[in-house]
Amino acid sequence: MKKRSRVEKKLRRRKMFFRFVLLIFIFSLLIMLAFKTTFFNINNIKVIGNKKMTYDNLVNASLIKSGENIFKVSTRTGEKALKNLPYIKEAKIRRKLPKTIIIEVDERKEIALIKNISTFLYIDIDGYVLQAKNNNEDKLPIIVGLNIDNLKPSDNIYSQIENKEIIDLITVSNSLKILPEIETIDMTDNNNINITLNNGISVAFGGIDNVKYKLSFLSKILKDIEEKEISCKMILMNKGENPIIITDN
Repeated sequence: MKKRSRVEKKLRRRKMFFRFVLLIFIFSLLIMLAFKTTFFNINNIKVIGNKKMTYDNLVNASLIKSGENIFKVSTRTGEKALKNLPYIKEAKIRRKLPKTIIIEVDERKEIALIKNISTFLYIDIDGYVLQAKNNNEDKLPIIVGLNIDNLKPSDNIYSQIENKEIIDLITVSNSLKILPEIETIDMTDNNNINITLNNGISVAFGGIDNVKYKLSFLSKILKDIEEKEISCKMILMNKGENPIIITDN
């Protein structure tokens, strides 16, 4: 193998040096372009996935401002700030060069209201309080009789409920699609729970025991009533193993 001459080695080192200098120059030019000019200043902020939260509320909460350098914004800080909002379950912020920020959110969905003195606490399936109102303008199922104290948006009601069967009553009835058909659930007495459906049917649910089984049974009864067009006014599930259906006839 032919050895390189001193001149060749010198030329090779010189080429490497010039390449290194060129690389440094290009890198410095890119840094200047990125941070010292307006080329990468944000002029468009897109929000995806919001239904309950407004565009302005989400943009303000993200701490990102139009005109700011796109590389200077902290996407991690913005995502953390967004997830502090009661309605935001997940948040992702992405840069789309050269001037666009995309904010994508996954919102929590209201499934029921907890009546707390004169206030209605809106909750999602995970038990998080989303907001508090003085009325039920959204016509959601109302749960009364729970001993809930000093809860505010972003708090979790399940943290104050020791009996898991009570939580199951909410979550399982929702998964069985019974909850949206409910007007009120009265849990003042856990040994004598009463449910009123939107169609006027009253359900004497009985105690809080075996909730999953009883809700599954209730789901089948309601489907049977609908399919057979039974004129039902009351379902008794507190009179033994077999429920009793009381009709108008």
